[in-house]
Amino acid sequence: MKKIYLMALSIMATSAFAQKPLTFKGQNESRQATKIQEKIQTPPASTTSGPNIEFKALGKKSFLTKIGETQNDQQTNASVYRRIQLLPGGKVSAAWTFSSDPAPYSTRGSGYNHFDGTTWGAKPTTRIEPSRTGFPCYVFNPTTNEEIITSHKVDAATGNAGGILFNRKAGVGPGTWTSTNALDTSSTRPGVLWVQTAISGDYMITYGSFTDSSSSQPNRVVIDGIRTPQVYSRYQFSTNTWLVKNQLLPGYNSDRVYSGGGDNYSIDANGNNVAILVGGLTDDLSLYKSSDAGATWTRTIIDSFPVPAYNYKTLFDTTYSNDGSVNVSIDANGVAHCFWALSRVLDANIDDNSVSYFPGQNQIRYWSDNTPIDSIQVVGGMPDENNNGTLDLATSWNATGTKYGNNSIATMPFSAIGDNGYIYLIFSSLTEDDISTDSKNFRDIYCVTSKDGGKTWSNIKNLTAWIGFNTEQIFGSLSRKVDGRLHLTFLQKFSIGRYDATDNPSAAGIHDVMYLVVDTADIFGSLTGISEAKNELFVIGQNYPNPTNGNTTIPVSFTRGTDVKVSVIDLVGKEVYNHSFNNIPSGNSQLDLQLGSLPTGVYIYTVEADGFKTSRRMLVD
Repeated sequence: MKKIYLMALSIMATSAFAQKPLTFKGQNESRQATKIQEKIQTPPASTTSGPNIEFKALGKKSFLTKIGETQNDQQTNASVYRRIQLLPGGKVSAAWTFSSDPAPYSTRGSGYNHFDGTTWGAKPTTRIEPSRTGFPCYVFNPTTNEEIITSHKVDAATGNAGGILFNRKAGVGPGTWTSTNALDTSSTRPGVLWVQTAISGDYMITYGSFTDSSSSQPNRVVIDGIRTPQVYSRYQFSTNTWLVKNQLLPGYNSDRVYSGGGDNYSIDANGNNVAILVGGLTDDLSLYKSSDAGATWTRTIIDSFPVPAYNYKTLFDTTYSNDGSVNVSIDANGVAHCFWALSRVLDANIDDNSVSYFPGQNQIRYWSDNTPIDSIQVVGGMPDENNNGTLDLATSWNATGTKYGNNSIATMPFSAIGDNGYIYLIFSSLTEDDISTDSKNFRDIYCVTSKDGGKTWSNIKNLTAWIGFNTEQIFGSLSRKVDGRLHLTFLQKFSIGRYDATDNPSAAGIHDVMYLVVDTADIFGSLTGISEAKNELFVIGQNYPNPTNGNTTIPVSFTRGTDVKVSVIDLVGKEVYNHSFNNIPSGNSQLDLQLGSLPTGVYIYTVEADGFKTSRRMLVD
């Protein structure tokens, strides 16, 4: 298999490295049994080597609705689950990890809400299950007309993994859920965790991690020489029988796999075709496919890790990999479209069970299995939204507590395919112009599209920038069905990074589960909101001092002399300052603003000249 981990490199600044440990602590469920350390690097100096940015505000047919709340902000360890589906009659159902209390989240379980074609139900205040669960995956079975949520359970008394709850409800919308234990603990092994699910005709296929959370299992489960292996199961609806329970896929063996990991995989089905994409920081990126509803499988290694069955003891040079966030969709012709976020790793110490990674990677990559193995494309990444030729990452962009697992700058891809074959991809990325008071970048949800089956891709579009400043949108999930509109959910937060009692205590709180509809005509066409052309006249820098107490300066650089207007608005859109500067020469200049006494808060300053307009955020102290 040809190794292609070095192709299409993006911005990779590598100076001024410093190590510090990165520990996964969510709900006492460790993503891997090994330590993972991070490499701090200086911010990239240029834009992603993919499409250009195209920011446009949403059109009138697009809208945003809050459908739930949760105090649990660990919606995944890596890859995002399918958690929303457009149903017959224009109805929509959505699920998420719910908790009405803070850590240790004793009320944690599956939140569920439903849109009946007119309105959403009331925000749920309890989980659907009778006991503590987490990490739900939603599917709809059109044959039996039932909604299904698989969620994994953990024994409250022992902390042991207890398999999954197979939650089922007849019909769509309001109704009674029944919960059945499945793939659960045996006398010798704990149950599976982090199960993702797809339906193929009469069958439901699941894929999860055969591991355990408790300290009583320090060496984890071992099957055929693989620690914490990932396993698949197959359920038949017509006979109400698990035909396969917790088995290894063909080719998933100790020759290439040392240990599995938590939800670094994705599953999808279309008719009898099923695909499972499996990644990991130190693992092959592999595609497993079945054309008979999960009865038999084939394996393709898309990107082979240079050290097979890497056991954290083998010295190797810096290499590129994936950050564990992967996604796969199957089109009507059975073609698997695979997406993943680029990562970069190094083992500087072969005497311990650790590996270092570089979090400043900035590529969403794509490959489909109807193309040669070396035809990987870069289709997304953090874009240069203000068109100044560099990625403006704040000074503390990668400080402790800002991350979600071992994610890269651009991460968590999620795709859907319309009936016309158009491919839609959303992903999470840091954004340039939304920065916290302690100098960290918030995240937005971005989108790219393909009209020709993945041969070419659109410019990058920011779907959530219009929502407002100092908000983070993360864990985006798309409905498989596209009806001329994208239906997606995400978690919206007013804090950055996943909650951690030690490293990120300020991220505690109540977070919003949002439902966003985006008209595909808005994505492909001209929107009714702002459409900014590339500014070739001037660039602006961050005002200083920032925060300011009234007087501040904006550095600017013009390609020719011009008149300039500067305006400042507050976050409710009220203009609090404007001033015109005449005959500003070409080259570098400074625009001095005397703002007077403004209330403490966040403001937006806009520089306009000859029809071009650029905005940035500033703080008044």
